[in-house]
Amino acid sequence: MSEFFLNIILYIYNTVGFQNLGLAITEIAILTRIVFYPFLKQQLHYSKKMAEIQPHLAALKEKHKDNKQAMATAQMELFKEHGVNPAAGCLPAIIQIVVLFGLLGAMNQLLTMKLNTHFWIWDMARPDAYKIEGLPFALPGILVIIAAATQFIQTKMMMPFAGAQGKPQLKVEGGKPEEKKEFMEEFAQAQGSMLWMFPLMFLFLGTQWPSGLALYWSVGSLLSIWQQYRVSGWG
Repeated sequence: MSEFFLNIILYIYNTVGFQNLGLAITEIAILTRIVFYPFLKQQLHYSKKMAEIQPHLAALKEKHKDNKQAMATAQMELFKEHGVNPAAGCLPAIIQIVVLFGLLGAMNQLLTMKLNTHFWIWDMARPDAYKIEGLPFALPGILVIIAAATQFIQTKMMMPFAGAQGKPQLKVEGGKPEEKKEFMEEFAQAQGSMLWMFPLMFLFLGTQWPSGLALYWSVGSLLSIWQQYRVSGWG
């Protein structure tokens, strides 16, 4: 997989990248977002559908609370009835991870080549991080922070049923008050995990990876935010 991305990077670097690795990575990020735009629309559609059926899921959970097998069967029937494919919501995230690690492998191979890796104030082959004497870890640089922040915003926009404080704003019909409260708390916890997972991962790993990956992720996330805004607004 890394060989595939390496060949793409080198081709763009030597043609429209004007032999500048940072410019080539920026162009790859733009191209990737254009190619994957249909997947983004699919994920937005999935998020909207999931928001619509949450009250039905809550009702099923109450009805089949003592029978997990019946709950699973009823849940799959509900998904089928509303045209929801649970796997479809995971596909864009899986693709992003595959591309990210493919680029990581390619970047590691590029370190052995004599390429122009300087882009503005960064060296695309080195981590964008600052080491301070006495600290056991490196602090993230500007690119890493931008990558984490834009990923946070993008994920937040993918949650149309979350309010300004990150809490679900849907109304759960039926059931006892304590059961509805429990469902809402579980739902909020799941959303919170999704919201923070990728940004925190990038803040930590971004200080160890070549800054070219942070540039790729920052440009890609900014474009995704713009694409999502055009499709569904801020969420």
